[in-house]
Amino acid sequence: MDLSTRQSSVKELNEKNSKLTWALLGAVVCCVLLAAKLFFQSEIIIERNAGMPSGSVIQKSAYDKKAELATLLDVTNALSNINPANADYQKQLLAVFLSPEEYTRMSKQIDELSRRLAEQRELGSYYFIWKAFDYDQALDLFFVRGDVHTVNAAKDTAEPWVFEYRTHVDNYRLVVDKVTSYRGDRAHDSAWRKEQNK
Repeated sequence: MDLSTRQSSVKELNEKNSKLTWALLGAVVCCVLLAAKLFFQSEIIIERNAGMPSGSVIQKSAYDKKAELATLLDVTNALSNINPANADYQKQLLAVFLSPEEYTRMSKQIDELSRRLAEQRELGSYYFIWKAFDYDQALDLFFVRGDVHTVNAAKDTAEPWVFEYRTHVDNYRLVVDKVTSYRGDRAHDSAWRKEQNK
């Protein structure tokens, strides 16, 4: 028996085993680092709303202004375009964005409006033309201002409206906690409220 050859073979196997152990250890470290990156990742694009510009950033607990504007314009368009034919669809769309409490409240209002329009046999259509988007940091409110157009019997009538939103971001999703809308072109922001309290 050639003992030197046998020792050489065991030595080679030990070296290969050592290399494989280090390679496996490196792979485990890479997997742990990748898992940690995925766990702590704070910037990710989950969905793109209609009209959301390229480069909009959606984070786990924050949206940039472009993403907020696109999302709130979708909500505003859904709220200002209600008729008996599309009420159920608009409610499904709003369910994605509204908090459960606000969805319940708005759903009742949409059902009431839809019922009233059906009773009046109102066949007109509505659409929203956006004019301005503002954020009041003191009140933590967003304001979407524009005109709600009513088209009926080939007549297009525009009325200025303001839609006021209180929101928060929860797990990459903008959630609307409170919706208020009123006629006019002036947002009820901090400056307006200060004037009213004089």
